Amino acid sequence: MTEKTCDKLAIYRYTWPGKDEAVICREHAQQLAGVANAIGLHLQFIQLSEKDLEIGLTCSQIVSR
Repeated sequence: MTEKTCDKLAIYRYTWPGKDEAVICREHAQQLAGVANAIGLHLQFIQLSEKDLEIGLTCSQIVSR
């Protein structure tokens, strides 16, 4: 099975330690923040710029494999 990413519009960017910067939708940002908090990691989400929002980037979270 191939990996499938979320198709919702991204509104934040973030960097998980050891990974490249990624973009994420609101729903997945909330879920990822919960995971980060559970392991004691402060994860900062930065709202995308107007220019990035106009491009219509989609969430980079994997939703199925």
